[in-house]
Amino acid sequence: MSKKTENAKQRHVPYKAFKLAMAGKGLTLRDVAAAIEVTEATLSQKINGSSDFYLSEIRTICKTFDFDIVLFFADNVA
Repeated sequence: MSKKTENAKQRHVPYKAFKLAMAGKGLTLRDVAAAIEVTEATLSQKINGSSDFYLSEIRTICKTFDFDIVLFFADNVA
């Protein structure tokens, strides 16, 4: 796949910090998808950068699973 085609499919950088935080709490895609009422496939697309989260979804995730909203707005993860 060419770089141009690859970039066309990706809207944003994947949420690496969020993925790590999910793993740290032992959460599955199913757990989080159920909380925001989307399919696991849709959640995966949002996490991996090919779709966007709605602010309401981010708020629900943070409130339900006690995450800091910064996970969704951090540019770089060490």
